[in-house]
Amino acid sequence: MVRRRMLIVLLTCFSFIVNAQVKCFVQTEMDRRTVYAQQPFKVTINVLTATWYTAPLEFDNLQIPNAFIMPFDKTMPGMFTIKGDKYAGLTFYYIVFPYKEGHYTLPPINIVATTPPVGDYKAVKVDVKMQPLSYIVKPVPKNFTGDNWFVAKDVSIGERWNKSLRKLKVGDVITRTITLDAKGTLPQFIPELKADSLEWSGVYPQPATLTDTRDEYDANGQRVQSVTYLLEKEGNFTFPPSTIEWFNPVNGRVYKRSTPLVKIHVAANPNLGILKTAKDSLKATLPVKATINIKKGPYLIDGIAWYYFALYSLAALCILWFIITLVIKVVKELYRRRQIYLVSEDYWFHKFNRSSDEFRTLLKNLYAWWDRLPVSNKSASIQKDSKDHSADEINEQLASYYGQEFTGTETNVKTDAGFKKSVKKYRERLKHSVQLNENISVDQTEWGE
Repeated sequence: MVRRRMLIVLLTCFSFIVNAQVKCFVQTEMDRRTVYAQQPFKVTINVLTATWYTAPLEFDNLQIPNAFIMPFDKTMPGMFTIKGDKYAGLTFYYIVFPYKEGHYTLPPINIVATTPPVGDYKAVKVDVKMQPLSYIVKPVPKNFTGDNWFVAKDVSIGERWNKSLRKLKVGDVITRTITLDAKGTLPQFIPELKADSLEWSGVYPQPATLTDTRDEYDANGQRVQSVTYLLEKEGNFTFPPSTIEWFNPVNGRVYKRSTPLVKIHVAANPNLGILKTAKDSLKATLPVKATINIKKGPYLIDGIAWYYFALYSLAALCILWFIITLVIKVVKELYRRRQIYLVSEDYWFHKFNRSSDEFRTLLKNLYAWWDRLPVSNKSASIQKDSKDHSADEINEQLASYYGQEFTGTETNVKTDAGFKKSVKKYRERLKHSVQLNENISVDQTEWGE
């Protein structure tokens, strides 16, 4: 009875342990894996649990080299079905703006979720990590010919003047303000418009104002840029238009927009003293370039920190050294076996078997093989040896060929096709019936004529 109760208690505890497992994990998605520099991509992170959450998520900041990151860390609840099982989920996302081409990897960030185990109601904190994902930042496409690479979904450009452009005279100061509104990008990426130098006017650029105009779903930016002009000469003049050029990643096309061409007339002014006073005042308003000490990160090679690149290169060199060493060993072994084969009896017999039927050539290859045949007590003459071993067909054919060759009855004596077959049968008979002599040296030279 006691044993039965103990068994029930143990089974209950085991069932509780199995059911009390925390089933919580992360799914990470990217809306695209290949982008251009400045083209944003969205990283969506879903934290899923088989039960429910009792506290907000705690997660580290996402840090990526050569990229600006715009977090949308407001979590949105939802229900997800994976392989037939339902999960409660919290979703948050980032928009990443890479600004340098190369191959990169999103590093996994640690996320702390507070959720009860399966079969329990008391919440516990669990650490889960997002999966590392790789992406590629492509170089500037060839169809973009502008001076400044700029990626946006759409850009509007507008200008205004601080005063009327009528009845202007030498010494007047006018200010031109250009506003650029860009969709789908950060204000930091909006390029500065050039303030062209003019022979008839002083040009004094003012510091630009950048404004983040993002909405709930996308990044937007505004750049307001002002230039002050001091009119120094009388006459008819033209302000050149300002042009913005950008690449739209949605359709892969390049667009341009410009301000209108502005023509003015500057009248003479007898009071030229005001010109010098205005110049001094405007020079005082010019921005002073400050030197900022920027803390630089590690030097990157193809988007990888130099020390990791050095480690990977060292590992690649070790693998390459191992492969080269292995190849050298295999080549040496093959060469050694080839050299052994080239002095073997098999090689020289095959050479004889493939030789021409012309008697002198055939006889040379025949004795080259015969000298290397490792048979004990063989005669130096294959004709005599064949006669002693009752291989009459070889003896008779050789006697006939010798007679034709050396009596001069025929020239270019050729052997019959059956001669090689007779020699082959004689070789097999010797190998099977006569003990092979393993002490015969294979280091012999070819038999001469």
